[in-house]
Amino acid sequence: MKKISLLFIILLGISNIAISQNSFSGTVFEENTNSAIPYSIVKVKDKNIGVVSNENGEFTLLNSGIEINDSLVITCLGFKPITLSVKGWFNQKNIFIQPLPIQLAEVTVVAKRAKEVKIGITNGGTKTLFIPLFTNKELSNNNLIGREIGTILSIDKDCIIKALHIFVAVNKYDSIKMRALFYNVENELPKEIIVNSNIIFNVTEKKGWATIDLSQHNIRFNKGEQIAVTLMTLDETNKDQFFIYAKMFSKNGLLRRDKALGDWTTGKGGMSLYLSGYLL
Repeated sequence: MKKISLLFIILLGISNIAISQNSFSGTVFEENTNSAIPYSIVKVKDKNIGVVSNENGEFTLLNSGIEINDSLVITCLGFKPITLSVKGWFNQKNIFIQPLPIQLAEVTVVAKRAKEVKIGITNGGTKTLFIPLFTNKELSNNNLIGREIGTILSIDKDCIIKALHIFVAVNKYDSIKMRALFYNVENELPKEIIVNSNIIFNVTEKKGWATIDLSQHNIRFNKGEQIAVTLMTLDETNKDQFFIYAKMFSKNGLLRRDKALGDWTTGKGGMSLYLSGYLL
């Protein structure tokens, strides 16, 4: 009996040591290459805990709420996810993930007089209502990569999307890097990513409409769908301000999470953002 108790204590001690490290760090690469994958997503399975890697594929996930039996899911849009146990994790780990098979985009022939469609807030919103991506009051040493803001849109007719438009209120950057994400919606919150394209772009506009070309991504939505469109910051400086105009009286709703893969918060109103394309 004493031997069993002693063994249990030893095993418990090993488990505690294994999870006692302060963080989990590594670099994400494309399998069979030496190419690092920037802005990969590292998530604790079944928990709202995660981080986005930097432009060199490097990440550090702090050990907060992570348990010995947890697993980390590492992926990037356009790649197959990989799941790794935290047991026996060693830092500075190199992680290799496989690209998804390239699928040839369906050719869509749109008549010259095809009806254009715009989905979202197209009038610029309220000039005194801003949605901050981040502000200069936030400490520059905070890791804000992965923060998201967005809105919910309802699709009234079958359509193909050609561009995303956002109305910049304040931009104190020469250029700020972002990722556009599209989710399905459940209980008025984003659930799963539904467009498996890594849509990364730079915003240089100081004020006014910024247009992001989406024509190469073959994005289609069907009548009756409800989707969430969000903007994720990939900028690592986090030293200045970026705001988007909003509209106070809107049924769309505002979405926000202040850390990568954290819990969503919602608010009334709508972001000055819309999609443009053609009816099918």
